[in-house]
Amino acid sequence: MLVGVVGLGKMGTALARRLLRQGADVTVWNRSRAAVETLVAEGAVAAATLPEVWDRTEAVFTFLADDAAVRSVLLGASGLIAGAPKRGLLVEMSTISPGTSAELAAAAQRYGVDYLRCPVSGNPSVLAAGDLTLIVSGEAKAFTAAGDLLHLVGAKVLYVGASDEARTMKLAVNAMLAATAEALAEAVLLCEASGIDRATALEVIGSSAVGSPLVAYKRQALVEHLYQATFTMAMLAKDLRLVSQAAATAHVELPLAELTGQLVEAACAEGLADLDFLALLVHLQARAGLPTDVPTTGPRR
Repeated sequence: MLVGVVGLGKMGTALARRLLRQGADVTVWNRSRAAVETLVAEGAVAAATLPEVWDRTEAVFTFLADDAAVRSVLLGASGLIAGAPKRGLLVEMSTISPGTSAELAAAAQRYGVDYLRCPVSGNPSVLAAGDLTLIVSGEAKAFTAAGDLLHLVGAKVLYVGASDEARTMKLAVNAMLAATAEALAEAVLLCEASGIDRATALEVIGSSAVGSPLVAYKRQALVEHLYQATFTMAMLAKDLRLVSQAAATAHVELPLAELTGQLVEAACAEGLADLDFLALLVHLQARAGLPTDVPTTGPRR
């Protein structure tokens, strides 16, 4: 299977490696060269330009940081869409706004490209294990044709509609992720401030009706005060801004998402932007004037 991967951050690199392990012939492109060279050493082929990615591929996955990066790489005369062959399959996996996604759809239609919106739920280790959840929308015919390829990437492939539904669905999931992280941080803060050991508190929470895969997955890192990022606070802040934009477009109010967004932005301003999103707990510790699990740079209240 001939596959391209464009955008070699943590998720894009993990995707390329998984495809290589599944026996795919993988061509890669990235704006910075270090990640490309690493993957070439592991068996991938480097493309010098975006149109060149299509020379050796039947389908291209893109995994980019934000709307601006997606527009820069995919749109324009020298972009990935303009360089695609007729009926080339583009699987765009970034977390971006429905508005930008619609721009991509219009460009893909002009150039005859099959375009699937495919944001995901999971982190690089989940992707590496083959347990990623793919949230997909686009033309049903293109989705059906891409089925085998998508299942190489993740265990769960969920089709949610023919247009940009996957983008909204991903933002809804991340709004719940943020609210759950804040609720967990508040629960841990309350328990510790009341003299309850953190490990005990997390064991009880995880065994209760509000236990979840997220609580189970993050338990040990919280117990050990580890905040190495699987998903940074800065990325969560970006996604919550997209949630706010989507809510405005849909003419609905999302007060919990708005409040959580304010807390995440405040945590970023305290020097926590590059830490894991569960550093929301550190922000709450700082607000309470308590010793923090890791240093902060912002003012305490």
